[in-house]
This record gives sequence, C-alpha cells and structure tokens, in this order.
Amino acid sequence: MAELKKSLGTLRLTFYGVGTIVGAGIYTVIGAAAGQAGTDIWLSFIFAAIAASISAMSYAELSSTYPNAGAEFIFVRKAFPKIDIPSFLTGWTVAFHSSATIAAVLLAFSGYFNTFFEVPGLLISYGVLLLLSLISITGIKKSSTANIIMVSIQLLGLLILIFIGLKETGLPKAEIFQIKSFSGTLAATATLFFVYTGFEHMASLGSEVKNPGKTIPRAFLLTMVITTIFYLLISFTVLNIADPIAISKVDSPLSLAASNLNSWLPVVLAVAALFATANAAFSGIISISRLLFGMASVGELPKFMTKINAQKVPWVTTFVVMAAVACFLLLGDIKIVAGMSSLGALLVFVAVNIALIVLRFKEPTQNRPFRVPLSIGKVPILPILAILVSLTLIIQYDGLVYAAFVGAIIVGIILDYFLDKRPRKEIDGKEENELFNH
Repeated sequence: MAELKKSLGTLRLTFYGVGTIVGAGIYTVIGAAAGQAGTDIWLSFIFAAIAASISAMSYAELSSTYPNAGAEFIFVRKAFPKIDIPSFLTGWTVAFHSSATIAAVLLAFSGYFNTFFEVPGLLISYGVLLLLSLISITGIKKSSTANIIMVSIQLLGLLILIFIGLKETGLPKAEIFQIKSFSGTLAATATLFFVYTGFEHMASLGSEVKNPGKTIPRAFLLTMVITTIFYLLISFTVLNIADPIAISKVDSPLSLAASNLNSWLPVVLAVAALFATANAAFSGIISISRLLFGMASVGELPKFMTKINAQKVPWVTTFVVMAAVACFLLLGDIKIVAGMSSLGALLVFVAVNIALIVLRFKEPTQNRPFRVPLSIGKVPILPILAILVSLTLIIQYDGLVYAAFVGAIIVGIILDYFLDKRPRKEIDGKEENELFNH
C-alpha cells in the first residue's frame, strides 16, 4: 500500500492550523459577520471559538488514536464498519465543504489583489489555484516550509494593525460590550464558525505527523488558543476604527477599516491578506487531497486516486481537488460559498462526535494518547454538547445554502451506489486493517 512521508512536528502542524484558520476567516468573512452582529461581533467570535473547541478536542482524541490521511472518513468507518453510507457521506461532505472553503478564500484573494491591479477576479482565482496545486505536489516538507513563511507574513500584518489601531484609539470602547442583538450574534456565530473549520484539516495529515499521539493534541490546543486571541484583538481593533455596516459592504473589509488610520496601512494589510488567503487555500488543497487518498486506499474511491509521485505526494487527488474548487469559484459569492462550508463542517462535526461516542463503547481498552475530558461512566459529555451546539448552529443559514447541500448529498448517495457496484478484489482485509491499527 502507498504510504505518505512522516515529516511534521508540533511547530509545523501548528503553523499549518493557524495559517488555515486565520487566512480563512479574518480576511474573508469578518465583513459579512459584522453586518449580522454589528458591534457584538467579538461575542460571536467567542461563541464560535467555544463551539469549535469542543469538537476540536474530539478531533484531537480520534486523530491521535487513529492517525490517518482519511481522517473523518476513517473515524466514522471505524465506528460503523458494517454500514458503508455514513462513512462515505462523511468523507463526501468534508470534500464538498472544504472545496467551498478553498473557493471562498480564493475569491477573497482576488478581491485584495484588485486593490493593486484591475484584473478579472475569476482569472486571478483560477491562476492562483493552479499555482498552489503545483506547489503542493512538491512534497509535504517543502509545502510546510512555504506554509510557515506565508503564515508569518499574514500574522505580521495583523499584529501591525492591532498595534497601530489600539495605539491610536486606546482600549475597546465601552459601548462595544453592550449586547444589542442576540439573534444577530447567533447568526454571525454560524457564519464565523467558518473561520474555525481549518482545524479539522490538521487531522487529515495524521499519516504525515511524527509521534502523532503527542504532536496532534498539542498542535490542536496551540492552534485554537493562538487563533482565538488574534481574532478577539482584531475584532476589538476594527470596532474601534470602523463602522461594522461599512465593512460588511466591501470585499476587503480589513483594508477599509485600516484606511481610517492612515494611507499606508491598507496596503500592508492587502499584501498580508494575499499571503493569508493564498495560504488558507494552499493548506486546504493539501488536506483534502489526503482525505480523498485515504478514502481511495480502502476502495471507496477509484484505485487510480491512490497514486503518489516520487515525493510521496498524492498528486491525482490534488488535481481532483483543484477541479472541484474550480467549479465552486463559478458561484462568485463569498457569503454563499462560506455558508456552504460552515454547514458542511457542522454536519461533519456531528458525525465525528457520534463516532467518538460509539468508539468509546466499542473499544474501551483502546490506547488513547489524548482523551476528551469529562465523562459519566463510558459516556463522554463534551461530544454530546458539541453535537447539540452544532445542531443549533445548523438552522442559521439561508435557503440557498440548504438547497445546495441537499443536492450535494443526493449526488453523493448516487455516487456511492455506483461505486459500490465496482469490483473490489484489489482491496484485501490486511491492507484495510493497516489503516485502523497504529
């Protein structure tokens, strides 16, 4: 069976997670969320962080126990080995919402790029998509080095905004903390949940992590703490210097906010945003190609998708992801695409948390390097809470988002039916067991 190279430690995996989350959020949907929550957006960030952190702990337990490129697909398949459709639809939904995520940040990239040059947005998005796909097949270590460079640049841009913004305006204004619309805050929480969907991409790199039992939980914790601190500081800074409604109407909200401070800071932020959005797309391409590789490895996808190159990178699935993202780019609306991504992430989180509960009962003696805390007997409490929180947020989206997802699920069911009809003699029990025993 083709194997991926183990090259990632705590630092590289944490940079990967931070880059995916920060790039996917602050530079893309903060404007849309500000239009929903107004000055309550800081509270929406906190709610989204809490909701995501609960599921992040479930991911940390499962991905450190079963480190595999298939990630969520493997977790659900392990929990329900005799029922094919739950695991396939989980993997299908991850691929769907993650492709939407990549498309959303590429659309944001084109918006920031056009602050320098007037070029058709789709042309820019497609060009960057092709470039990032080609870089990603050069090898995971080279890719993670590029990731660290891009994350450092994007965080530097945010630190400059925070420093100058708070230096010029002082501490957050008192009126910011007067809650004005809880319904708007909750709607913005559902939108901002999109910004935390990067952490689950870390799980799909389990096969390429050194000492996953310790490295994965540490990287998950560091990623959630670092990104939440950044988000809160940025939200306070933006609320001090800009009107929430104004930034909700533009494609480059942080640049608009920064223009209220001086003339050069918007340029700095636009440059940082280019690196941030490009890196988020880059990280997404890497992780989803690994997910599809993991699914193909157990026969859920065609065998040709298990092909790797000399650098032990799944190049076929990388170009499959590129094609899927290219289709989402045609929608052209960041809010709709981000909504699809958030809804998909919430549905997957429900499936992953159910899988964790089932596996606690099925395999109580399994060695778990990290365990989600708080249990009553064998029943873990936090995964149940995560399921309830996810279900609450699922009802916050527009009708078009639900319609798109219903269509995606139907396509997935049809695809799974026809894939089940193909011969699987090339997949034997020994190979499949290797995916579940580490």
